[in-house]
Amino acid sequence: MSPRTTAPIECTRQPVNAALWLARAFAGGRRLIVRAPGAEDHAHHVAVEFVHPVIAGTRPLPVVAVTGDAPMADDEVLLVIGEPSDGARVDLGISTAQPDVDIVRSYHLLWELVHVALEHPGLVGSAPTASGDATGFLYPFLDAAEHDEAALRDALATSAAAKIADSERLVGATVAANVDTSASAVAALAGAIDSRGRVYTMGNGGSATDAARLARLLGAAGVTALPLVDDYAVVTALANDVGVERIFARQLEALAVAGDVLVGCSTSGASPNLLAAFTAAHARGLVTVGISGYGGESFAAQPSIHHRLAVSSSSVHRIQEAQAALITELCDGVAARLRQEDR
Repeated sequence: MSPRTTAPIECTRQPVNAALWLARAFAGGRRLIVRAPGAEDHAHHVAVEFVHPVIAGTRPLPVVAVTGDAPMADDEVLLVIGEPSDGARVDLGISTAQPDVDIVRSYHLLWELVHVALEHPGLVGSAPTASGDATGFLYPFLDAAEHDEAALRDALATSAAAKIADSERLVGATVAANVDTSASAVAALAGAIDSRGRVYTMGNGGSATDAARLARLLGAAGVTALPLVDDYAVVTALANDVGVERIFARQLEALAVAGDVLVGCSTSGASPNLLAAFTAAHARGLVTVGISGYGGESFAAQPSIHHRLAVSSSSVHRIQEAQAALITELCDGVAARLRQEDR
């Protein structure tokens, strides 16, 4: 499979084309490089999706998030989230001229469709997995399309449209269900920021990238925000020497003071290291905000979380898409509040 010489495939508008092209690249032994200039959290989210799949039994795939314009090998392929550098060879693209929730949904759908395509070796040239069709429950009607690309494309397009519709419904319902809590969280964040408090954010895996995005968006509004996932030396030292359950709480013990804010993102709402950090934050006098899926799970019963935003879903990808909308609501609300106070 030779490098692309034409315009990149736009993943949001052409999800089936993008997924089949990328599946064939993976089947040919190629590696995907992801760049997201100025929004590296998106690039890291794509990488963790493919390297550490959220669905048991799906294969890890070679994806690397990079910053800057490091040289690429001839057999590597490139996904750019944002505007590519002039003259760069780009294979796949996701525009950032759309809401974050649409960006996240685009690469989630890319992941889902790539894995389904790889389960059809007759069409993409992949080797069958030892465990069989690990993604069959996502698209159970596709077995008959093994050697019929038109049928596979039609089925994927239909199902992709249904997933997008489900996501959009969940996003709308989630924003509406959390409107009062979002307002109270915005007020608490703005109040703390007015008093020169800092905002700390945390999460694991894909939720770590949500935490980094939250800090980035708040930083763009002039807020001092620090993602506790960013310092790889600190995080790995604590995980190795103290334990994963203390990687966030220990940082708060060193950095946070009363009046600061801690925001934790979790799809499960049950991560022990987040719960431990919320307990430590509450004891130190921090304002705390929890963003979780599964209707809130353990976050809902945690007295050390003052403002609880919840997504009522058990689908990890759909939860993260709805959480992206909640994060946007928070950041837009804080930015508007600060602008109002500056007048």
